[in-house]
Amino acid sequence: MLNQLKRTSISNEIVTCATLIKVITLRCFKECGFEITPEQFILLDTLLDNDKSENLYQRQLGIILGKDRANVARLIGILEEKGLVEKNTDSNGRQINRISVTKKGIKVRNKIYPVISEIRKSYLDNIDYDELKKCLDTLNKIKDNISKNTKLKI
Repeated sequence: MLNQLKRTSISNEIVTCATLIKVITLRCFKECGFEITPEQFILLDTLLDNDKSENLYQRQLGIILGKDRANVARLIGILEEKGLVEKNTDSNGRQINRISVTKKGIKVRNKIYPVISEIRKSYLDNIDYDELKKCLDTLNKIKDNISKNTKLKI
């Protein structure tokens, strides 16, 4: 019985929740007329929310976000075209880019952040701190197992 629960329900519920969160967030971004997508917002927010004073290497962003190099490069390119981030080549002569957020990027992030907070509040309603902590701990264990048992590094 427990094996059946582990095999089907948990993965289905994770996928269903992720899909629903993506759908309501996309819908809200569209209704609000934001100039970036939720995926682009997450990258921008990660840069500004990071302890490394908003200058992360492109590779570091990929690791933090669990995205491959091509996807990160595409997102950065879009945000760069919109004037929200800048690529700064590292001084060691190699083709390594540090990514920084522009003033316009900070304004866009700060405009969207309260809306994202409300969306999160709506789907975390009636979940107390201990339940949320337990859920996050469990999800982190699942990610660790995936990383340990496959070649996928998250």
